[in-house]
Amino acid sequence: MFGFILFGILCSIYGTLFVYYRYGWFKAEEALLSNHLLPLTKFSIIICARNEEQSISACLSSILKQNYPKDLYEVIVINDHSSDKTAAIVKSFQSIKLINLSDYVKHEINSYKKYGISIGVGVSNGEYIVTTDADCEVPVNWLRSFDNVIQRKKLVFITGPVSIKTQSGFLNKFESIDFMMLQGITVAAVATGLHPMSNGANLCYKKTVFEEVEGYQQIDEIASGDDLLLMQKIKEIYPDKIQYLKSKDAIVTTSGALTIKAFIRQRVRWASKGKFYKGWGFRFILLFVYFLNLLLLSVFVMGFFNAKYLEIFLISITIKSSVELLVLYPAAIFFKKTRLLWYYIIFQPVHIFYMVVAGFFGNTSKYEWKARQVR
Repeated sequence: MFGFILFGILCSIYGTLFVYYRYGWFKAEEALLSNHLLPLTKFSIIICARNEEQSISACLSSILKQNYPKDLYEVIVINDHSSDKTAAIVKSFQSIKLINLSDYVKHEINSYKKYGISIGVGVSNGEYIVTTDADCEVPVNWLRSFDNVIQRKKLVFITGPVSIKTQSGFLNKFESIDFMMLQGITVAAVATGLHPMSNGANLCYKKTVFEEVEGYQQIDEIASGDDLLLMQKIKEIYPDKIQYLKSKDAIVTTSGALTIKAFIRQRVRWASKGKFYKGWGFRFILLFVYFLNLLLLSVFVMGFFNAKYLEIFLISITIKSSVELLVLYPAAIFFKKTRLLWYYIIFQPVHIFYMVVAGFFGNTSKYEWKARQVR
């Protein structure tokens, strides 16, 4: 009986996920770069950096190589109390504005990044704000891709694709697959309009709209969510002016977490946003998925004491993996990472465990991020 209940839940949730994702993915048309549109949009690129001396130079160099008129974009770096050489490296790029957050923040706050972005927006000259992270690198046609879709559709909020750089090691492969799944769901969520999803590593929004929704007011005490929670506010006013930029010319790459501890902390931080989502529908789905993974983990543990449960677990994993692989396949083609799919079934037990751990701690405790304790 227990097995039938589990299989029924699996088929229901993953059948829904499959339909939702497949239709969402194909509904999102790939945006091809047009050489007939002359660059018109003025951008302000804002980067918040805290102790990023190892990556900030590569990030800024990739931005300055843009195939876009220099007079149509500016770069603003917010130095978030770095104790390394981050500020000195930024200063070596003469065309880049450096703002020290320590000049503005005199007491402890819960979201330094939101505060820093708000300051950056306040001093910016662009019509559109673009954000990325200091550990990311951007392609040469990044801004042209945003400009193309803005000219065509007059959008006010655009979230772009992000990919983990392919490297050696178990963690990199695991994170690459997990991130690819998140990106695929993001495409579907935005294309179907069911729920706002985005990533601050590749984001673009109209400055006047940011000001219209009063920026991060009412969500400024939430440590995370400078991307998704802002998108949620904008979606309430402009539901038809938001899009996922499904373009290979706009894929931002990041090295990802260097250690398992850093990976878990990042996912705990992401999970902490769940309780602030508006609309019970999506929150219910998140809760349902969490308890499904908890149930699968419980069955796996019970399998060590009773072979019947191990059999149930293996059949359940087969169903789960089969559907998720079908979901992942078009995303793997888009990001050119189909080889990673061979590892997916091997990673399933680890994926279930981390989902349970991250979901629990993200909603029940403090966590550490960038050497800070976050509420």
